[in-house]
This record gives sequence, structure tokens and C-alpha cells, in this order.
Amino acid sequence: MSSAARRWVGPGIDVGGSLIQRVLAARPALGDPGTPRDRDLLHRPGSLSLLHGSSSMPGATDVAVRLEAAVRAGRPVAIYGDYDADGMTATAVLWRTLKAAAPDADVRTYVPDRLEEGYGLNEGALESLAQGGVRTVVTVDCGASALGPSRRARALGLELLVTDHHDADASSVAEADAIAHPALPGRAPAPFTQVCGAAVALKVANEFARAWCGGENVAQVLRTAIAGCLPLVAIGTVADVVPLVDENRVLVAKGLDLMQSTTQVGLRALLDEARVGGRRRVDASDVGFRLGPRLNAVGRLGHAREAVELLVTDDHARAVAIVAHLGELNERRKRMDAEAFAEACARIDADRALLDAGAIVLADARWHEGVVGIVAAKVAERYGRPAILLSLRDDGTAKGSGRSVEGVDLLATVRGAAAALMQRGGGHAYAMGLTLRAEDVPAFAERVSAACRASGAGAVAGPVRRYDAEATSEEFTRDAVEGLDMLRPYGRGNPAPTFLLRGARPLAPPTRFGREREHLEFFLAGGARAIVWRAGDADAASIRHGVPVDLLVQPSMDSYGGVPRVQLVVEAMRAPEPAGVR
Repeated sequence: MSSAARRWVGPGIDVGGSLIQRVLAARPALGDPGTPRDRDLLHRPGSLSLLHGSSSMPGATDVAVRLEAAVRAGRPVAIYGDYDADGMTATAVLWRTLKAAAPDADVRTYVPDRLEEGYGLNEGALESLAQGGVRTVVTVDCGASALGPSRRARALGLELLVTDHHDADASSVAEADAIAHPALPGRAPAPFTQVCGAAVALKVANEFARAWCGGENVAQVLRTAIAGCLPLVAIGTVADVVPLVDENRVLVAKGLDLMQSTTQVGLRALLDEARVGGRRRVDASDVGFRLGPRLNAVGRLGHAREAVELLVTDDHARAVAIVAHLGELNERRKRMDAEAFAEACARIDADRALLDAGAIVLADARWHEGVVGIVAAKVAERYGRPAILLSLRDDGTAKGSGRSVEGVDLLATVRGAAAALMQRGGGHAYAMGLTLRAEDVPAFAERVSAACRASGAGAVAGPVRRYDAEATSEEFTRDAVEGLDMLRPYGRGNPAPTFLLRGARPLAPPTRFGREREHLEFFLAGGARAIVWRAGDADAASIRHGVPVDLLVQPSMDSYGGVPRVQLVVEAMRAPEPAGVR
């Protein structure tokens, strides 16, 4: 555990009360628990009544009405998706809804090839769909900025319906027949705008069901189909790393609950292959670290149509074969990630200019463009600044992904500083994809670095570790720790609660445990068991009987011999610093 280079940053407020009260005070994004809706979001996040009405999503009703008319008229419909987990699940949501309404409807799916076609609508795909008889194209998780392709769709006589959530510039908004989007320029936004593509698709699915049934009395078959899609929306929400606040808390909490008993053949096969569920309830970390990466792996290293097939198939044998392939691709992806991350860090650590840059921009011909986004996220987290990693391609272009940090809207910053250098680019504040000429990479890096430094002037600079509040080890009683569970599901915008223990004194020397004795455990006042996963020799040397040490811990409940007990997972440690130092 190396934390010396990271500053520990707390909320900057001194709030008493229980552990949960202190965490809530540090997380204003969770709302005001004094108001009825925010209180309900906290205490019963899985209640679907807390969702904003589907019709409040701008354009959802317009898209749904047109889609209903197309299906009822028997026109061939293509759902045009994306190659990440959000796009895959969004595709499956609409496909399952349309087929529930009209099992014999001609509903097709199309997902572009990441390497050959890239992100979003492209004219070649539209031409191919039109030649194949498609008359209506509905996008999911893409299309809002596809001005050129939308004009081509019109020329081809295609009805184009767009559902998307990515930021769109006013000058590039698609000229579609209808667009469902939480926050398009020039029109009133949705009550909550930070939803993923699968959530937008769910809103459209709800409105489609009402249009199909002529009102609020929706047929049971459609209600069942849409409810069955909630686990898919939970996957898309967690995998797309949107903030788990407001509606997203509801969608994920309810989706995870239903995922436990899903009867969808493909999703059940995916859960079984990833060893998720069973006796232990599925949580957001299972999606983030097991399910999402498997779906994304095929989009990165294979073709995402295979994952879409998994999410809509009723063929158990086919589902088992697909998830086995996804597992193999995910293992390959992890090896590629590790290699690229090690290479990137070595270059950064050896270059003072990169260490001092406002943003880290790196390009390399060895890096697969399907994994650079994951590596960029790791680089941004390690060095505490935006990171953009690019794969140099044989055609003279550089294609890659960027990930940001708190306080820097990466997409807006890059567009403002270097739009003229990009051939393509899109995304949102924390993540973006882009393509530019390889020869323009140095100029691009210089402009983006300067702009990110300026835009992040008010943000915390450098790598940090954040905690919610200070506490003492005696406060971590079983009731107090179990009370923190109301904050679940955890994810971006609502991570697992972290507390600072100042001058904690181990009651005895630490002991090692685990198959290879790679972990440490020690006990603190009040009886709390503290553990350090994958502890090194330096960690062991830092923990001495009776010698105070500052700890950042995440509390949880463990079971030993069938008896529940409090467990404090140590995220970082340091020599004690005076109170008031953060």
C-alpha cells in the first residue's frame, strides 16, 4: 500500500452526530434528508415511485410515438447501439420492449465495429441498413451529435429517432425526426440529467408501452418486460460511471435487487460465469468489477454484437458459449491493460514535463485502442490529473480516450482548446473519445495541458485520498456500521464511506493471514478488527503495538464462525499528523 504521494483530503467541515450524519453532511449530492423525496431516496432507494416520470425526459414521448407507429405498421426497425456496456444494455432494453409488444415485428440490432467504424452513427452503416430494407433507425447511447449522418439518413428516406445522453454542441445536434435526450441545447432539461444511455432507453420504453396500449393501462406482458430490463439498466448505469445519486440510486438499487432472481437466459449465464450472486446479494461492485468488464471486453477486443446477442437470447447453450468467450477476452484485456499501464507510468515517472503537466497526453503504437480508456482512467487516478491515451494507427491517425478528475470538465476543456485539431470527439465531463492526426498529437497535448491546468485552478491538484469524516475506533459498533448500509449502492458520486482515524493505537502487533500470508490484521480500541489487503513489509512495519498511526478506513461487516463482526478495511496509513492538517 503506497500512499505517501497522496494528500488526504477531508470535507473541511466539523460536524458531530452519528457516523451516518457525518457522511451525509459531507455529501450534499445525496440531497437534503430533511426533504421528503431526498429522505425517501436515502431510506428506500429501490422504490420506483421515486423515478421522475418518463414523459419528463425531453423527447421520450415523441420518439416512442413514432416508434410505436413504425412497429404497428410493420416497418423494419433497426436499433443502432454502441459497443460499451451502456450501449449494449440500452439496445437490449428497447429490443426486449418492442418484441414484447409485437413478437413477430422485424426488429434488428446494429452495433458498429470499434476499430473499423468507431463510435456513433456512420453513413456507411445507414446506407447498409437502408439497402437491407430498414425504414426506421432508433439509436441508443449515441446519435445526438451526428449531424452529418442524420442528413444522410434523411437523404436515404430513413426515419431517424435518437436516444442519447452524451453532451452535444448546439452546432452539431442531429437533424433527426425526434430526439430523446436529458439535456440538449435549446430546450428545457430533464429533472435529472446525469443518466446513462440505458436509462434514457428505459424512459422511451415506458412511453412506447403507453403509446402501444393507448394510455396508462399497460398490458401485463409489457410491464413484465420493462421490469425485467431494470437489471440491464443497473448494469449500464454502473458501467458508464454516472453519479449514483437521485434517479440513478433508484435504478441501480432496484435493478440489483431484481438481478438476483432474473430469468433472462443471457444475464443469468453471465452472472454464473462471473460467479456473482448465489447466497450473497449482487451489489454495484459486482457490476463494476465483474459484469461490466466482461461485456466491455468483447466491445474492446471482439465485436459487441456478440454481447448484445447474449442480452436478448433465449438459447441457453448459446448464452453459455458467449459468456465463456467474454471471460476469455476479459482475461486478455486485463493483461493488455497491465502492460499499457506499466508502460505509461514508466514514461510519466521519467519525464518531469509530464509530471508537471496540467493533463497527461500519451500516444503509442503498441497500445490497443480498445483498452486505452481503461488505462487513461488508471493514469488519471494515480496522478490526479486528466489523462488522454492514444493509439497510433497505421493510417496516420491517433485514436483514444480521455478520463478526467474532480473539477475539470474534460470534454468542454478539450473542445475549447483543441477542437480544430480533432477529427472526431465526443463524450461528457469525465470521459471522452477522440481521433486526430498523429502529427498533431504534440500540439494537442500542449494546448490541452494548458487548458486543463487553467480550468482546474480551483480543484485539488495532484493525487489525493478523500475521506468523509473523522471518527474513533470505538464508534464503529455493529449498529453504527450496519446503519451506513442505507447509503448503498456505492459508486461514482457516492463511494463507500471512508473515515480518518487519527492516532489509532493497535492493541497488539499485526498478524498475517491468507493463503500466502499476504494480508494483515490487527485490533483497535473498541474491538474493531482492522485489515490491510495485500500488505507489504513497509505496511507491517508501520503498525506497531501501542504506537499511534493515522488510518483511512472503510467499515463493513464480516462474519467469523457465523458471528457478525465489524471490519475496518485500511485504505491508507501514515505517521500521525496534528488535528486540522488534511
